[in-house]
Amino acid sequence: MNVLEGFESEAQAWGISLADRYDLETLCRPSLKPLEKFTAEDHADFEFRSHVAEVLMFAGLTGKAARYLDCARKGVVLRCQGHEQHEFLSPMYCDLRFCPRCAPRRFARLYAKHSAVLGHIHRHPIRGFRLRGITLTSRNTGELTTEQIKKFNKDVKKTLHLLMKGVKGWGAIWVNEVGFNNTNLHTHVLMYSPYVEKEKLKAIWQKVSGHVVAGIRQSQLIGPKALLYMLKYVSKPPSDDPEMVGRLEVAFHGTRRVHALGLFYDFAGGDEDNLQSEWKNCPLCGAALVREKGICSVQELRARALRFISGVRTERRKNKCVNV
Repeated sequence: MNVLEGFESEAQAWGISLADRYDLETLCRPSLKPLEKFTAEDHADFEFRSHVAEVLMFAGLTGKAARYLDCARKGVVLRCQGHEQHEFLSPMYCDLRFCPRCAPRRFARLYAKHSAVLGHIHRHPIRGFRLRGITLTSRNTGELTTEQIKKFNKDVKKTLHLLMKGVKGWGAIWVNEVGFNNTNLHTHVLMYSPYVEKEKLKAIWQKVSGHVVAGIRQSQLIGPKALLYMLKYVSKPPSDDPEMVGRLEVAFHGTRRVHALGLFYDFAGGDEDNLQSEWKNCPLCGAALVREKGICSVQELRARALRFISGVRTERRKNKCVNV
């Protein structure tokens, strides 16, 4: 039994919530933020996360529940192997798809991963090809399951392949989305392709999936803005209800939310979600980074005056733009 399962069992035995059990733990564990230092925002955030964690635990995803509950509360030290031996704080994030802290990070990683293809399209345009936006929807059954999402994505993939049969040089990236606080599963596709008739798209989508709603338009945005517009759907959770957030995490467990085909897949290198990102080099001197053993609370590491490594990277980018 892991720590979070133990907390849940004790909370039930004592007749208190998981959040209250965790609060009690902060009184005797210095690695957690003391109760007296909790702000109203901290309490609200933990109550929210506690509810989501309970949903995940009930579904058997105890590891994800623990990660979500502790997101950005703990961290590790990264030390570079250069002469200066720079040290940085790297928080440990849960990286769950619908975490309010991690969604913007996922958005940034995805944009960094997929923006390269747009530069290629700009340098090597194909006559008659344009960036086009496609929307494909499914019937809202009031529930969302992993099997339903997987079938939906297979249908999207098959539809796009049939739509582009015999066409060379095309590519597409799509994001699974649900309506705000509901289970209306649909997808937004950014496709680089020749002209496609809307009626043809609708006919193929209905034949493949059984769903009838499909739309296509030439993107009004070009280059990076088109990608930014589409990826905005992963930049924040589509719900402010912790029960719904938990259910969405359960439904998407073991599935991708972002998918790429053709040209977009070639540039993504098979890692559409860009989950293989990690700090390998010092942002100050470029030397290799080594992770120190052990995990500490972010509060303790901040007390050592360690800088967040992501913040240093941002400062470095800004400095490159300054004329001296």
